[in-house]
Amino acid sequence: MPVFHTKTIESILEPVAQQISHLVIMHEEGEVDGKAIPDLTVPVGKETVQTTEDQLMKRDMPPAFIKVENSCSKLVKAAQMLKADPYSVPARDYLIDGSRGILSGTSDLLLTFDEAEVRRIIRVV
Repeated sequence: MPVFHTKTIESILEPVAQQISHLVIMHEEGEVDGKAIPDLTVPVGKETVQTTEDQLMKRDMPPAFIKVENSCSKLVKAAQMLKADPYSVPARDYLIDGSRGILSGTSDLLLTFDEAEVRRIIRVV
């Protein structure tokens, strides 16, 4: 198991690490047993927003999810465009915009989650 430096980072990244482990296992099962990969389009993280009572989190998380999802679409489009034309300037722009958006959106998600954790801790104290 990976080592995390804080409990907050651990609580955020541990589920990601578990999902990656599941993907590796599914890949190996597919190679060995010929099993198909199931539908992977489950909205990860959105369950947290639906179940939380923190209204600021409910407000701030959805735009961050949208930013990450739109950025992922840009990366897919960039890959398709670059496959057709490896010199495509617009494709390179999509690649940069998508990469920046994923980093920025992920940062927004982590900060929103962290702020919600701080509010939860302050309420307990």
